[in-house]
Amino acid sequence: MKILGTTHLKLVFPMRAGNLLAMTVGATALTVAPSAWGSVAGLAPDSNATPAISERPASSPQLRVLVDPRVELFCILFRLAGNPEYNQARVESYSADVEKQFSAYRDHSAVKLARQLRATRGVSYDACMSMAIHLTDAYELQPIVPLKPWPDGLDSRWTLENATNFLALARQFVKDTSFREFIEAHQPLYETTTSRMRTFLEKEAHLEWFHDYFGERPQATFTVVPGLLNGGCCYGARCRDAAGNERLFCILGVWKTDRAGLPEFTSVMLGTVVHEFCHSYANTIIDRHQDELDMAGRKLFQSVADKMRSQAYGNAQTVLRESLVRACTVRYHHQYRGAAAAQRAVKNEKRRGFLWTGELSDLLDEYEAQRDRYPTLESFSPQLVAFFNDYAEKFEQRQASWRRGRWALLTLAGLAALIVAFRAIKSHRRKRAMTQTK
Repeated sequence: MKILGTTHLKLVFPMRAGNLLAMTVGATALTVAPSAWGSVAGLAPDSNATPAISERPASSPQLRVLVDPRVELFCILFRLAGNPEYNQARVESYSADVEKQFSAYRDHSAVKLARQLRATRGVSYDACMSMAIHLTDAYELQPIVPLKPWPDGLDSRWTLENATNFLALARQFVKDTSFREFIEAHQPLYETTTSRMRTFLEKEAHLEWFHDYFGERPQATFTVVPGLLNGGCCYGARCRDAAGNERLFCILGVWKTDRAGLPEFTSVMLGTVVHEFCHSYANTIIDRHQDELDMAGRKLFQSVADKMRSQAYGNAQTVLRESLVRACTVRYHHQYRGAAAAQRAVKNEKRRGFLWTGELSDLLDEYEAQRDRYPTLESFSPQLVAFFNDYAEKFEQRQASWRRGRWALLTLAGLAALIVAFRAIKSHRRKRAMTQTK
């Protein structure tokens, strides 16, 4: 991916087995060949951690780490428009600089349209990031491929008309606000952020797992983008360029800083990185079988709708995608951190309303044990479809049974309370009668 910027630096330093890692910093981008990414340092793996899923060597895709001006531009635009998910910045000095330079433009035509798109089309959260990565750069804002036919990875909350109008106004916003100069002035912060993120990934991540677990995608590159204005909001997105090369993104919000107020990345964030990259694989499987999963998705969503909406998961399709992503992430933890870590991840997902994560993880364990029969997760999709349909049916029955049981318990509790109250009244009357007799 080409990112425009003014700082260009090339670093080369040794890795294991005498290999070299070339890292190009252009607009704060680091290109990492992670074939030697090793143990999950700092994650306290369980002593019973399982070995690799298969004996075949998994090729490691190319990884890029960068603060992306396109992402920063869209974060600023939708921050000014009032989107709460883009008003959670934790790097206070950067947030103050954004306010200082851009707050006077809250009524700019681009910001007004962003506000309107959020209100009328729900353009928010991942829809914003989806459009950002489909652009050539943050200044000319040209789509990397024609928008007709609609690109497979571009969020459908955008349309040809509203995207065209928005990009035209965003180009003007870039000029009116001196956005390029803002990006150039913050290169030192971007470089620090990128360097820290790369160091974190080099220590903690196993990128080769994705090709091994889901199946080879030789034209895919991985890009991790720290989102300096995103706080705890993180996104997985993907696009395909005109040559057919696939670009997978983890846009990781920056929610932790050190004493100097600079971004800090720790081992607890690894699960989020894995989660967001899993979206690029799991979403396509769920979408490909949408018709077969429609009824199951609606039943599951209906049963936990309030919990899901509180996390901005507003429909059945999204819940199914998230379900598969979360179960796959559990399997990553199981492989590299052990069974205890996987169980903790399952409990965490259940607290979030994904009550079926444990059972789905068990099913994926069966997939892992039969890789000679199922070379890719897509080839295992009939079992995934059957799981969701069966679970949704039984889950609905269990919920109905639980509601009946709860009503019976409440009824019994109510009767018990009435009996206690009646006895108390009777005892009180008896005591009064005895007192009057005396």
